[in-house]
Amino acid sequence: MRYLGVFISFFYRLYFGIIFFSTGLLFLPLFVIFVNGKIKYKSAFILKKIWAKIICVLVLIRVNVSGKNHFPNDENYIVCPNHSSYLDIIIMYLIVPNEFAFLGKAEVLRWPIINLFFKRGIDIPVYRYSVKRLKECLVLAENALYNNRSIAIFPEGGWQQREKKLRRFKNGAFILSVQSKKPIVPITFKNNFDLFTDHSDFGGFCRPGIAKVVVHNPVYPESNKEKDLISLRNKTYQIIKKELLDEA
Repeated sequence: MRYLGVFISFFYRLYFGIIFFSTGLLFLPLFVIFVNGKIKYKSAFILKKIWAKIICVLVLIRVNVSGKNHFPNDENYIVCPNHSSYLDIIIMYLIVPNEFAFLGKAEVLRWPIINLFFKRGIDIPVYRYSVKRLKECLVLAENALYNNRSIAIFPEGGWQQREKKLRRFKNGAFILSVQSKKPIVPITFKNNFDLFTDHSDFGGFCRPGIAKVVVHNPVYPESNKEKDLISLRNKTYQIIKKELLDEA
């Protein structure tokens, strides 16, 4: 029975990849044409939302969101979800109402289709192994916030490939929040790990199903002092951790 599950998961993973890249190729001419000039941010956001919706429909992933009304209506913000699956990125475009810049690892610059958004300044690559370039990344993100864009960043910086565990949060998102006075919106992806594990683990379990997501109340920075940064980081971590424990 276990081998049957591995067999089914392998072919579902293969099907998922085919859907992702084939739909991406269909959208590519639209990305090339419309992700330009003054309308590039709005155009990219709308097209990515449509693309994400089509992917989820075709791979039989339904998204169940609670707390969607917690996104602030009158200001931009910093979205901070836990990260355990490539589904996280796709689903973010279905639930976040405001146009946002996604901060992703610089390795995505080597990925076809996706790299276009980073090269055209829609999203921001994070060079994790260079302090100088990390600072430049934060400056770009802060400029995006000042230009009324929101930011999406995974505070863990990555995921555990074989373990459903919340990793220690890095400081980047909380530095941005404290410096810009913009709220953090914590998001818990409760079971994406169970639906689609790491793509490199061919024995990992993958299946269609309902992705359960919780959008939490915004957390506001109280000051621009370092101690508030730590408090903000810890508070966000505990909010997401508690929701994951409740799911378990």
